[in-house]
Amino acid sequence: MHRLPFDVTSLQAACMKTMAQIGAMLIFVFAFQTDALAQASPHGNIKLECTSCHTTESWTVLASPMKFNHSDTGFKLTGQHRNIACQNCHTDFRFTNTPSDCYSCHRQDYDRAVSIDHRLAGFGTDCSQCHRSNASSWQSSFDHNMTQFPTRGAHEAVPCLSCHVGSRYRGTPIECVACHQNEYIAAQNPNHITAGFNMECAVCHRALTWQPAAFFPHPYFPIHAGDRHSPGVWNACTDCHSAQPNYSTFACINCHEHTKSRTDSRHSNVAGYVYESSACYRCHPTGGG
Repeated sequence: MHRLPFDVTSLQAACMKTMAQIGAMLIFVFAFQTDALAQASPHGNIKLECTSCHTTESWTVLASPMKFNHSDTGFKLTGQHRNIACQNCHTDFRFTNTPSDCYSCHRQDYDRAVSIDHRLAGFGTDCSQCHRSNASSWQSSFDHNMTQFPTRGAHEAVPCLSCHVGSRYRGTPIECVACHQNEYIAAQNPNHITAGFNMECAVCHRALTWQPAAFFPHPYFPIHAGDRHSPGVWNACTDCHSAQPNYSTFACINCHEHTKSRTDSRHSNVAGYVYESSACYRCHPTGGG
């Protein structure tokens, strides 16, 4: 029997060891290459291609314009939101699970409000109840028209504390007389109290100018319509309501160029005709012929 110059058993063992080492190395190399080519996104579990925001020129150079549309996230960027850097809202560049409520980003604005102490006033933390997101600045974003009392005309120039006495903002009454009771009491032309006027100032007064009273629309007769009854023809309530302070009575005949004889002749065939203002109104409730 021939003897081999080497030990077969030892050779087999050495081969097995070498193959195991090579296999382990291949597994390591494959794992390294896979991790290098498919890294976890530093922005969280974001479902976007890198080229939606980045360029191949440099990792820090962003595409302009971006293919990414922020409106697709359910949070549309308006006003100053369009100009702030991404990391102002997405700290550490984490773009998933970012809160969308105003207070999460504007807590300091809420806490540091100077003109109106929001906490003392009892304001809620839903900024959108008073502020417009599309405004050019946080201060100018306050819109009184979003409250229960839209400001119109002269009210726009009134200082806040004139109505919100003692910095009281919640529960401020919105009825006219709450602010204008003194004007109601002091009115003499006509005297509102003796005339029995109600305290809903808006019935007669416009928000743009308190005086003169417009009384538009007149609830009983269209004094604002037509050439004969439009403002300018009459100058004061007493032009028609001469029996002060009784505003339930009125006079048509005093203003119109009628004579009793002429009017009688033109109404000779009208049943119930009487030459008096109440009869005029019954047949001509809108002032027409």
